[in-house]
Amino acid sequence: MRVLLVSANREQLPSPVVPLGVLSVAAAVRARHEVRVVDLCFEDEPHAAVHAAIDDFDPEVIGVGLRNLHSNAYDGCEMLLATYGALVAAIRAKSRAVIVLGGAGFSLQPTRLVELLGADHGVVGEGERAFARLVDALAAGETPPRLLHGEASLASPTGEIRLLRTSQIRSDLDLLAAPARDLVDPRYYAFDGTDNVQTKRGCAFSCAYCDYPDLEGRKVRVRSPAAIADEVAGRAKIPGITHAFFVDSVFNVPPGHALAVCEELIARGSPLPWVCYGSPVAFDDKLVAAMARAGCQGVEIGSDSGTETMLKRLRKPFTLADVVRTRELFVEHGILDAHTFVLGAMDETVEEARETLAFVDRLDPDIAVFIVFMEDRESHTISRAKHRAALLAMLAEEAPKRPGWVVPELGVRFGAKLTKLVLRQKLRGPSWLHLARRRRASVVAAE
Repeated sequence: MRVLLVSANREQLPSPVVPLGVLSVAAAVRARHEVRVVDLCFEDEPHAAVHAAIDDFDPEVIGVGLRNLHSNAYDGCEMLLATYGALVAAIRAKSRAVIVLGGAGFSLQPTRLVELLGADHGVVGEGERAFARLVDALAAGETPPRLLHGEASLASPTGEIRLLRTSQIRSDLDLLAAPARDLVDPRYYAFDGTDNVQTKRGCAFSCAYCDYPDLEGRKVRVRSPAAIADEVAGRAKIPGITHAFFVDSVFNVPPGHALAVCEELIARGSPLPWVCYGSPVAFDDKLVAAMARAGCQGVEIGSDSGTETMLKRLRKPFTLADVVRTRELFVEHGILDAHTFVLGAMDETVEEARETLAFVDRLDPDIAVFIVFMEDRESHTISRAKHRAALLAMLAEEAPKRPGWVVPELGVRFGAKLTKLVLRQKLRGPSWLHLARRRRASVVAAE
């Protein structure tokens, strides 16, 4: 069958993100079907771009990947849902193809969105195998269910990690085709040179608000460290790619796997500088030192709160002492850090949130990102922090006074101005690294 995959994400702040999910689905399907990708991220007229692809390709199935339900400015989901609705309507007006929705954003509210957006089918969770099964069924003249769910694992139904050798760990993720990066729009790499790499899926934590266990499962499944290092080394040879971003929910858990990935990267000469997401729960001197040798330049850390009370309410598996120790380790080994703090969850008051601001002042990270709580998950009512307006007013007053504080929703050190600076100066790597370097250099100079 002729399958057109549409990456609907148009977010470019703080930087555009390579649509790894759509590319992974493309790789899984094109062994048996003809596949094309249309990426709307850089299109001035997205509907016209989709119409042109339909005219040229005449697809029988159109898959639409919905990455997010809100923008990176955390300004609510209403505008994005309206945009998605208009896109599906534009596709429907042009083509009789079967329309299938998927992606992380869709998977958070699949039952609602398949109806709201008027799609024929939807794929919930991992799409490689589920979408391929759906297309195969359509090709055979069958009628698949409206919603299909991706399995947690094929090779190991329980999702357990299977150890083959000390230096190699394999799971079902190693059996998947590599993302179809030959279909990537080169403008992603022209922007800041960053490409995405995934080392695992799943999250064993039970944090109160997080979507990752819903999307990827609670059993952590990891890729072979050798295969990951080979992928990074291969990306380093592509013109325009200067950095890698490990996009796992938490790179450093399990720590043994993270350490093995670092050792494989070191063995290949640390081919690309990289950044990742991390949790204060499992950093120690050995791992952070290995990360530095392997080329890690920065870590985005979900520290979430500056009070023990809120960490417990949020069911975080670490303490404030862990956050402080993590910051100390990164300073010691020359890795930049950006800590994210979530204010207003669980009806947190302004007075309670001020304790977090005081903690951040003491912690003094390179970058502190503040988000006022917003709930997207299907199992909850879409809501916002009870004291949202007051919390934003507090941040509007306090954040501009601190050079390393970022508030996306208020545009504090975030937005089009920063994007233009990155492009004008042709800076390479995630944009927050440049702000963090300037911040750390000023602190060292002051000492």
